[in-house]
Amino acid sequence: MRNSTFPGEVVGGRASRPSGKDLCMTGREARPPTSTIMDITQEHALRTVAGALRSPSVVEFVSASVKAGYLEFFGEHSREVCGMVDHSFDRLARNQRNGDDPGQLVKGTSALLDDTFRKSDPAFWFNRIYHQYKTQTKPETDFQQLQKLLPGERVLDYGCGSGYLAARLAKGGYKVSTTDVLDYRYPEARHLPFVRMASPTDISYPDDSMDVALVLAVLHHINPGDLPRVLQRLRRIARYVVIKEDTYGLPDQAEGLAESLATQPLLETFASMTIEAQQQVLALIDFYSNAIAQGLPEMNMPFEFKTVTEWDRVLLENGFTVNKSLVVGFEPGRMHMSCHVWLVCQRTA
Repeated sequence: MRNSTFPGEVVGGRASRPSGKDLCMTGREARPPTSTIMDITQEHALRTVAGALRSPSVVEFVSASVKAGYLEFFGEHSREVCGMVDHSFDRLARNQRNGDDPGQLVKGTSALLDDTFRKSDPAFWFNRIYHQYKTQTKPETDFQQLQKLLPGERVLDYGCGSGYLAARLAKGGYKVSTTDVLDYRYPEARHLPFVRMASPTDISYPDDSMDVALVLAVLHHINPGDLPRVLQRLRRIARYVVIKEDTYGLPDQAEGLAESLATQPLLETFASMTIEAQQQVLALIDFYSNAIAQGLPEMNMPFEFKTVTEWDRVLLENGFTVNKSLVVGFEPGRMHMSCHVWLVCQRTA
């Protein structure tokens, strides 16, 4: 759920524009099948979200998780923001009661952006508090976690977005380089090396120029056909890749799972759901946090979520072994919580 500037399809009828630090991947490239692939991806995304909205248990869980995150940050606006969440899910779910209706989902999303979240008004209290979270709180939280996980000092921030995390890493002593398809870094990050990508697979840093590539909540936004090329290119650039992903179907013996289950009621409920319901939860959280809360309905969302076991296999097929898998689940201190896992990967010989 991390957005960058890789342009995506218009889900809510709005033009693409630069986002915050979270990254969205479209895999849009100059080859004949692209437009067809994109149409299929958008249709799949809308129908996936519509299906999730038709499940009362999924909607109830996602609404509860969003409100739990908001209660940590919105202070005097807590009651009002919880009302906005309830209104949003009630409105979107009501439009899907008679079957999947992507058109109504588009209309409902656009209306929420205009009337409820007022995304065109940066001074509106929701947007002001959210911006502070994205530019200050979230980079600091990520930095504190990454200090324990990053193997090496030379870091490539793949899809750097506005550059807040990259700037925080540099302030912490790391030698950070950045890349994205557009350059809209804030002044705090403009002193850092930057290479512009023509597409998500066009990563132009030299081979062996980095110790580690950082890929946060990105890979489920990459179209399946592009994922191997992204991983293989990162493998040539860096010896290690540190990945954070939304995941489901957690293995019983996963590192961090027992500790997270003991302190996270949301994770306990999530783990008790069927696999299909877990997948729907991840998709609806991803859609809500990006298309509505962040105001990016144009983001490409193929919802390519994988289990930890599936990530082990995909990464091995593309030249990486997973040295560490750490389940952090629905961790506190996140405005939009999801079931997260860290993967620290090393390229094979």
